[in-house]
Amino acid sequence: MKSNWQIARDHASDMTTHGDYRGDCPVCGGRKTFTATVATGTLKYNCYKLGCDVGGVFDTDMTAAEIKAHMKPVQDAPEKEPETMEIPAQVVIPTPQHKLHNRFIKRWGIVGGTYYDVQQERVVFPIFYKGRMIDAVGRAVGQRKHPKWYRYTGKANWYSCGSGNKVVLVEDVISAIVVNQMLPHVTGMAILGTSLTAKHMEKIMDYDEIVVALDPDAMGKTIEYRREIQLWTGKKVTALNLIDDIKYREPDDMNKLKEILND
Repeated sequence: MKSNWQIARDHASDMTTHGDYRGDCPVCGGRKTFTATVATGTLKYNCYKLGCDVGGVFDTDMTAAEIKAHMKPVQDAPEKEPETMEIPAQVVIPTPQHKLHNRFIKRWGIVGGTYYDVQQERVVFPIFYKGRMIDAVGRAVGQRKHPKWYRYTGKANWYSCGSGNKVVLVEDVISAIVVNQMLPHVTGMAILGTSLTAKHMEKIMDYDEIVVALDPDAMGKTIEYRREIQLWTGKKVTALNLIDDIKYREPDDMNKLKEILND
């Protein structure tokens, strides 16, 4: 019976016949967490899923020239672009009469760009892709508080605010907005889900500096995210131990963030 490292090595060897490879891990089953590369006659492979220690370096029998001659570009099937979101009839442009909405955005210093769901009593934050609205996240502000956050289509993988080349990963949409308000040259990014995915990693690769700043009660998750992103991207990633949720703009937290990002 093959050991896990033998299974991983053989899989890496098979999958790199046509060049570098990324896909599902043959040991833990992690989706698109297994990578393998061949260079100068050496096969390197790793799984970057938390809890999986698969990885190694293996000398191949082929020379670098032979490997290059056998490499063929691997073309992924083009991804289907997300459809434009059809805005529900109850999601409207807010007016002075929508007091719950107006009180909420005033509390957090949010200026424009929101809608209001009059049926569910939610402040709605639209998410755009190539100029088209593809999803939205609604925050309950009335008596209907379950769930507190609501995804309207589920087509977006993250919510981001800002366009800087430095990014701070945060817990929720409000925190992402606050990051960009306090540090205009920094992007706030909220991961819409409970775990990091390959799509998150591809987006995070776009940034030069990365900070993970989840809420204080999620410090363990903050450290896990830092490790996972660093393993996947090969970039330096900082885990910020916050005093309070970043949306509350605790001065010491903001000062530490500015110091880390030299902003």
